[in-house]
Amino acid sequence: MPHNLFGAIGYLAIFLPFVLLIVGQAIDAPYLAAAIIFGVGPLSRPLLGNVSQELVEWDERTATFLDRLPVVYAAAFPLLLGWVLSSLGAHPPSRMLSWIWLGLSLWTCMFFAVVVAHELIHQGGHRRRIGWLLAGAAGYPLLAHEHLPHHSTSGNVDLAEWPRRDESVWGFAARRTVRVIRSAAEHNAILAARRGRGAVHGGLPEALAATAVVSLAFAWVAGLPGLALYLCVAAGVHFGVQAITYLQHWGLGVDSVEGADEGRYAWEDRCQFQVWLMLHLALHHAHHQRSSIPYYRLAPHARSPRLPAGYVLLLVASFIPPFWRWLMTPALESWKHDPEAHIEPVRWRLVCLPVHYATSTRG
Repeated sequence: MPHNLFGAIGYLAIFLPFVLLIVGQAIDAPYLAAAIIFGVGPLSRPLLGNVSQELVEWDERTATFLDRLPVVYAAAFPLLLGWVLSSLGAHPPSRMLSWIWLGLSLWTCMFFAVVVAHELIHQGGHRRRIGWLLAGAAGYPLLAHEHLPHHSTSGNVDLAEWPRRDESVWGFAARRTVRVIRSAAEHNAILAARRGRGAVHGGLPEALAATAVVSLAFAWVAGLPGLALYLCVAAGVHFGVQAITYLQHWGLGVDSVEGADEGRYAWEDRCQFQVWLMLHLALHHAHHQRSSIPYYRLAPHARSPRLPAGYVLLLVASFIPPFWRWLMTPALESWKHDPEAHIEPVRWRLVCLPVHYATSTRG
């Protein structure tokens, strides 16, 4: 099979969380989606490697397929979620542990649905509206209103757009939650004034309505436990988005890097499976430099800071601030020393430890 075609088919991974959840419900293994995506996924680098440093040239037919894929996913989302709800109504979990595993697997699906919604909101017209609805249904209706202003506030640590270097993920998530609500309100007011409409504009009503509809669907199918499940998943999605923002921008704000207010710096990771599953969102520095470019037209940025491990491993590390700083500080200093001398996980390596950076910067 040609490499180009194999690379294109890989983006179908965006459907994998829901497929695993549905299979898990069918075989009474509600943990399946969370376990595979977050347990097995990080181990895929030795098998699949890293995405190329060079921009992939797609033929016209493949590019059309990739261009339409997020819209196809958004169209399939109600059907996939409906299947999950049908299974939940027919066979609700009988134990608390099963509810917890189901919640984690459902959170996995909803979080990656927000990733697809992120791709759509960076596009115009009906695609942005589809992104609003998808984000709302996934439990994060403020995505467009808080994220688009994020791209115009490079390096700003005071507004919690970039985390402070001495800040934990917990502190940043708390600060950013306040910022998200305020940013959404401000962005909404600007859009309303610009277009001369009412107090609420820019897709927020539609996104909130999508959240409400899905909430009611869970309540109707599984009663209060179902509603509680969805609300807990939505809260987890909110925290997950803020935690990923922390991971993508830590140490790259104006309190740590000169010129961060103009540099739009962000960490990147080239793990192929991660790039497929997150539609190149892990190539975050390149995304910030050209946020309107479709995901399949992005390549790793030549001078971007590179993460010493994949998102899953580093997300867990961020929960323990001393461990996070032990891993990330050498990577940050190495990038500052020479932005083009990248050290990142390659071949069979899953993580670059501080000793790798110390060795690379000696002399």
